[in-house]
Amino acid sequence: MKVILVDDEKGIVEGLKRMVNRYIPECEVIGTAHNGLEGFKLIQTMQPDFVITDIRMPQADGLEMIKMLKDEGSPIPCILLSGYTDFEYARRGMQLGVRFYINKPVEIDQLRECVYQVMEAIRADKAKVQEVNELRQEVHSRKQEKAWRDVLDLGNDNLELVEKLLQVAQIPMEGAFFGSVLLEFDSNVDGSKEFGLHPVFDHIDRAFKQYRGVFRFRYTGAQVAVILANDKLIKNEDVVRACVLLKQEVYQDLKLSMTIGIGTIQKRVVGVSQSFEEACYALSYKVIKGTNAVIPFPEITNLTGPSHTVPTELIAKLETGLDNMDEAGCVDIIREIFRRMEAEKSMRPADLQSQCLNILLSSVRNMSFHQLQQNDFLGRHILSLDGISRFRTLEHLEEWAVKVIRGIISFKLEHNIPKKKDIITEIKEYVTKHYNEPIKIADLAARFFISPYYLSQFFKQKTGETYVNFLTQIRINKAKELLQNTDLKVYEICQMVGYSDTQHFARLFEKLAGCKPREYRKNTPSL
Repeated sequence: MKVILVDDEKGIVEGLKRMVNRYIPECEVIGTAHNGLEGFKLIQTMQPDFVITDIRMPQADGLEMIKMLKDEGSPIPCILLSGYTDFEYARRGMQLGVRFYINKPVEIDQLRECVYQVMEAIRADKAKVQEVNELRQEVHSRKQEKAWRDVLDLGNDNLELVEKLLQVAQIPMEGAFFGSVLLEFDSNVDGSKEFGLHPVFDHIDRAFKQYRGVFRFRYTGAQVAVILANDKLIKNEDVVRACVLLKQEVYQDLKLSMTIGIGTIQKRVVGVSQSFEEACYALSYKVIKGTNAVIPFPEITNLTGPSHTVPTELIAKLETGLDNMDEAGCVDIIREIFRRMEAEKSMRPADLQSQCLNILLSSVRNMSFHQLQQNDFLGRHILSLDGISRFRTLEHLEEWAVKVIRGIISFKLEHNIPKKKDIITEIKEYVTKHYNEPIKIADLAARFFISPYYLSQFFKQKTGETYVNFLTQIRINKAKELLQNTDLKVYEICQMVGYSDTQHFARLFEKLAGCKPREYRKNTPSL
């Protein structure tokens, strides 16, 4: 630790300096002064860890120097030297926060013991400050994580609420560019302890250090979401390059392999939800690209855009056949699709391969990746796929597609997965019963064995509204019933219908009901 010596007797200063250098190697004398005013200026300039000072000195004594430091907001721990036993000095010193005294002449044992006490006190104070700062940072990070989760769930339709959530979480958004990245680990990430991801978070921070804001948090299971924010344009190629380097360094240092999906860059904060959906969708292509890949969304939009496509009605029939586990019907549809492709004389080999990718996605997108990984056959033929380009003939491609279809149906039968007659109805019934629980779209996707992105799109297609809006309407309707028929407090009703933030609940209620909860209760007669 660094120390400054202040005494008007040069002999005492030199003697103290020799004792510190010889007997207290943990300390370094970085400066000396011979009066209180000189000491005050030196301490402000060099910022030592503590000071050893005499009391009586010209221009300003030791106590006056300590007071000047305290008044300037620089309270430095001090050891007071004095040849006097006057109680008044001790009393004034205690009023200034001085805890350590040494009488002259200074004995080495006394000096060493006192200095070690000061150093221990300094370390304890620093540890407390660090603990408080870490706790404050943890609370701040949690608040920001919750804000981003809410933003991702809200979608692109509510700019006002998105801005409010980020403002409360102290996340700057004016004039910023935003991007999203989703990491999925393929091996032993500790899913139960948050500190298991801290080394990964450190790597993420370093990989994207060029951006003003890097917000990373566990999204679900072995997935980590990363939201990037920057005042200047974020280039997609720079993000891809950083992700490739991140993947390599995480594997090298932590022995963790991962697949990365990357969304497009958005100019407005309301576009973050779209960017994240794109990252999720890109990540889903690991079933094609293989694990341990970096997959930008623009790359996959170009992947399935050949000049010839499988008719939509055949893909729909295939999905229905898979839902009903009709193996013979599915095989017939695969045969028909390939006969059509075979009849297309102008189709190139690249087009044939792209068609198979389309069939494969249609076959597995209603299943969770966790289910696919559980099955040995599917794991060997899909998740560990080196590249569909290895199939050189249409016949090989056709037999491979038939084998995959049969493997999926066999897996469903083996695991007693029920036929899906109307999955959206089942989901709506489940949500209606469990509306008061924190039901994320990812939770529903896992429960009903369907990918989150596909479920989000399919739900809106079938119902005409987003899942978040559907859940919100159910909760608000239930809140109306409780306001009409009970004497419960608003905050109690807020918690009963699944919200933890009363202000957020009140804003949603007013938006849908046209008035605040208390006004609704006042204006609506009890039944």
